[in-house]
Amino acid sequence: MSTLRAISVLTEYEMLRSFARRRVLILLSATLLLEIAIYYVLSRLPTSLISPIGPYIWTIGLVAPSTALLHMLAITIGASTSSEEYEVGTADFWFTRPISRLEYFVGKLIGGLLLLSSMVLLYSALALAISWYVFGPQSRIDVLAIGIVASVLAATPSYAIGVALGELMRRSMVAIVLGGIVFFGSVLFQSYASIVAVLNNDRTLIDLATYLPSWGSVGYTVTIVAELLDLQSLSTGLFMVMSGLGTVEVGKAQLSILLYSLAPLFVAWIKLRYTDVTRRSS
Repeated sequence: MSTLRAISVLTEYEMLRSFARRRVLILLSATLLLEIAIYYVLSRLPTSLISPIGPYIWTIGLVAPSTALLHMLAITIGASTSSEEYEVGTADFWFTRPISRLEYFVGKLIGGLLLLSSMVLLYSALALAISWYVFGPQSRIDVLAIGIVASVLAATPSYAIGVALGELMRRSMVAIVLGGIVFFGSVLFQSYASIVAVLNNDRTLIDLATYLPSWGSVGYTVTIVAELLDLQSLSTGLFMVMSGLGTVEVGKAQLSILLYSLAPLFVAWIKLRYTDVTRRSS
């Protein structure tokens, strides 16, 4: 079997298998319900408050999931990518096929990323559709594609951490819990660092928070969208809503995303490459 053929088979397998996971479907449903809830609440606000931001209100549905739900979805998909193969005993099947471990690793990695990307595309399209239906024609739709790419990139560190924990623990639920602790622990530290900085007029903790895995990823999407739309020249209300999620320095955020994506994936690959235990986990 050629390398491209092996990778494509594993990619398709991983995508189809992921759609059958109940925990993934639950998180996806929660994300879609969040979109509906956001626009229901916005539709109940006074017209005078919503009218100035109406043409750009689709952006809220694009960036809102990137604060938490998207990252939990990424961790769940990543953690289940390899760990469930050990749990049900199918790792032995794949490792006895005429494919290399690198082909196995890359194929499943791409499959998970494509699944994550399709889910981002789904909720972004839903946000645009609801916005157009409820609030009328939307403006600057050209930014939507870039926002979707930014959202996927922002979720990549969480996905990579999930993959690494799944390979190390070989228990999907344990890996998901640990991944959630890492992510939400980082977010909580950022929040407390901001409070302390305001109270003590000391940026030491904020500077320290830039080294956390959540720093670049949580604020990346809103920063990219805000800069592309030049929100400062638009409605102040919209800019406050968007920047309330936290903006970051783009260059540093991209570096953070790159490092926290590559490092966990490298750990996962080393563990897979040099470990021979493929029997069913008990």
